[in-house]
Amino acid sequence: MLSAFYGVWAARQNNRGLSLKFLEQGYGAFRTGRFSQILEYRANKFPEQPMAGPFFANMGGFLMSLLLGFPQLKPGPGDPRNWGQRAVVLPKGWTAIEVERLWVRGQPAKLTARHGAVTSLEF
Repeated sequence: MLSAFYGVWAARQNNRGLSLKFLEQGYGAFRTGRFSQILEYRANKFPEQPMAGPFFANMGGFLMSLLLGFPQLKPGPGDPRNWGQRAVVLPKGWTAIEVERLWVRGQPAKLTARHGAVTSLEF
C-alpha cells in the first residue's frame, strides 16, 4: 500500500516526471491480466511468489492518492471548501483529477483538482 503514494511524494516536490515514474512503479507495476487485477507483489520483484490479488490495500492507497494526495486536500473541522491547501502538482501528462460526486459530511460534492490551481470542492 505504501508504494501507491510514491507518485504523490514526488509531485509534492514539484517533480512531475518523477511523479509519473513513481506512480507507474509504485502502483501500475502491480497490474496484471486482462482485467488489470492489482496484485500484492510485483511479479518481476518476487517471481517465486504466487500471484495474489486483488490486493485492496494497494487499490485503497491509489484511491487516497487521487482523492487527498494529489489534490492537496487537508480535511479538518473548518469549511470543506477551504480544505485545498496549495496549488496542485500532477504527474507529467495529467491535467486534472475530477470526481463528479463524492460525499463530504453527508452532502454530495464535486472535486476538481487542476494542475497549477488550488483544488475546489463544490456542493
